[in-house]
Amino acid sequence: MSAPPIAIIGAGMSGITAAAALQQAGFSPIVVDKGRTPGGRMSTKRVGDARFDHGAQHFSARADGFAAMVERWNKRGLVHQWYEAQSLTQPERGVEPRWAGVDGMRSIVEGLVGDLDVRTQIKVDYLAPDDQGWSVVAGDEAVIEGAAAVILTPPIPQTRDILSDSNIKLTDSVATALERITYAATLAVMATLDAPSGLADGHLALTEGPIAWMADNQHKGISSVPAVTIHSSESFATQHLEADPEEWTEALVAAAAEHLDGEVLDAVGHRWRFSRPLRALDSVLRVGPADSIILAGEAFAGARVEGAYLSGLDAARQLLS
Repeated sequence: MSAPPIAIIGAGMSGITAAAALQQAGFSPIVVDKGRTPGGRMSTKRVGDARFDHGAQHFSARADGFAAMVERWNKRGLVHQWYEAQSLTQPERGVEPRWAGVDGMRSIVEGLVGDLDVRTQIKVDYLAPDDQGWSVVAGDEAVIEGAAAVILTPPIPQTRDILSDSNIKLTDSVATALERITYAATLAVMATLDAPSGLADGHLALTEGPIAWMADNQHKGISSVPAVTIHSSESFATQHLEADPEEWTEALVAAAAEHLDGEVLDAVGHRWRFSRPLRALDSVLRVGPADSIILAGEAFAGARVEGAYLSGLDAARQLLS
């Protein structure tokens, strides 16, 4: 008799990490995601002849366990060291490698999927108890039935909506902890150029104005033509999040022009409403009957790729324990 499935909502780094660890331990995880492909904010997109990392651009590895895993990814050809830079958040660490996906950031997650059961383009609405555990419902259809446990990895506002629509009662302490987690938004522009960008070392960080960061995808090695990703500052994103995308795309392109050698031929904008959690908890949370629902994701272990990985691993270990 096969083991009951473990349902995992979200096929980003957290969800795929948890699924891989559970599968290795003999469980049968099923991962569902509303996107067309796995990856979450580790997203790579093609626009014409250009390719862009338009979410997460790179990552560092600080925790020993994660650093060891990154070295394994490096040996597998999933990642490469893009450049080195001083740590801004922990200056005492000195210069650190910045890693990126060899074929784009999304390719890292795709490379970890292997033979996992990952089902995309499924937007989960709620969880319903059934005779064996939980059904995961999208629209009027139970896309997973009889799940012994559920791991939720979406951004907290989306997770709270699922829990509310599932009539899952939260303790006051858990509800308060979730309410305190807020996110910074980012407006991203994918700009194709008529000539190389001229960005030194392929990237540029700015501390003033509407732009926080620019990355040269051709320099990174994922685009055959000049293509730059522009990320807005948090304040610009807050001011323009609900505005017409054409307006803020045009404004960011105009601000980027003075830093680029090539001229922009085409530009496409994308909103990241939950770009980065501004506050993170120390570990995953268990809720629901018999603590059978685990809340995970980067908001439970620190922002960025490393936090997402560590939280996914923590979620799997909680179940295995």
